[in-house]
Amino acid sequence: MRVLIADDDPLYRSLLEELLRKWHFDVVSTSDGLAAEQVMSQPDRPRLAILDWNMPGLDGVEVTKSIRSRDDAKPAYVLMITGTRSKAEMMRVLVSGADDYLIKPFDPMDLQIHVRTGVRLIHLQQELEELRAQPASAEKAGAGDEQREDDVR
Repeated sequence: MRVLIADDDPLYRSLLEELLRKWHFDVVSTSDGLAAEQVMSQPDRPRLAILDWNMPGLDGVEVTKSIRSRDDAKPAYVLMITGTRSKAEMMRVLVSGADDYLIKPFDPMDLQIHVRTGVRLIHLQQELEELRAQPASAEKAGAGDEQREDDVR
């Protein structure tokens, strides 16, 4: 699975890249919000985005709002990483459309827990998309059966 990492801090960006590659993710990495927004506007965009809140260009909240403003059949799971511990600011992150957040500095195991949650939700969304597609196919097949019955009569 492809994952976008957007963090202007080279130390955190490198740490995130190393951990995610170790966990067998295909990593796309950027150092600012404008580049992150560009990656997420592509048709083959990652389904999981890990965004730093404070970045040059666009901040993580602005990138998240941009992601959520699209009419997207395959929405991304957004994990915001921030240094702030304010509950009001965390609520602002979630209201902007982020799915989850993690406070810096973080334990790698905590990151893995949050990422696994995101992956699980993405897989559930994919299963739901497949189920939604099935009834339409079944109805078309059933309509064809009715047509054939009418032809026999």
